[in-house]
Amino acid sequence: MLTLFLVLIVLIAMVGGALLAVGRFRVDDESSGGAVSVVVAPCVLALYLASAAMGVVIGWEHFTGAGDGLTAEAGAAESLYWSTTAFPDEEAQVVRERLRAYMSTVVEEDWPRMESGGELSSAGDEAFADLAASVRALSVSDTGDGLDRLTARQELAELSDARIERADAAGDGVPSVLNAIAALSAVAVAVLPFAMIRRGSSVAYFWAAANLVFVFATILLLFYLGNPFNGALAHDAGAIQEALAEFDRTDASLDPR
Repeated sequence: MLTLFLVLIVLIAMVGGALLAVGRFRVDDESSGGAVSVVVAPCVLALYLASAAMGVVIGWEHFTGAGDGLTAEAGAAESLYWSTTAFPDEEAQVVRERLRAYMSTVVEEDWPRMESGGELSSAGDEAFADLAASVRALSVSDTGDGLDRLTARQELAELSDARIERADAAGDGVPSVLNAIAALSAVAVAVLPFAMIRRGSSVAYFWAAANLVFVFATILLLFYLGNPFNGALAHDAGAIQEALAEFDRTDASLDPR
């Protein structure tokens, strides 16, 4: 709701500024060939382009970084699920059940919180704590050298790191200051062409209006980038759901029937 309100303010400022520029604050011939066109217009255009580009790049980097983290998280979960086959059946079953419960909690509890509040759920923290306890309780496997248990704990550590990274990514977004600079400079970039039209040419007004629409569209995109789990660029829970499906395939491959 706040984002929509801010976007509407920017749109009103652009349209209202354009109308005022045409009606009362048109740049005269002397100014349009002097300070306004030589200094003011290039400065605000450069500021707008730089801030908008930086915002899009930051949003894209957050998106790709979160995607890499999700891939690592799903991979660590699948590796941990498979590694339990080296342990006694009862212990392995407990770990697999808790791992499945944790990944289900990520989809059902974490994801809505990441989309709406940019944070993880307490239910996910509790499910991961239960999983960690079951992994720490694993005994030495039949090989007797403890390597399988060490491997399982390393995979748990990777899963923990991935959860921390996902929590950080859920709070990432384009800095508010950058959005504000882009919005203010965009208003000037959208309004100035209307103020500098010397004659009432319909072609000039058309291109000034097209410029306004384009500039507003970039600000709209910038404001709706959000974090990597909502907005224009957003990951869904597909990687986690695929990991859950892989658990089922693992169980099927281990079923002797």
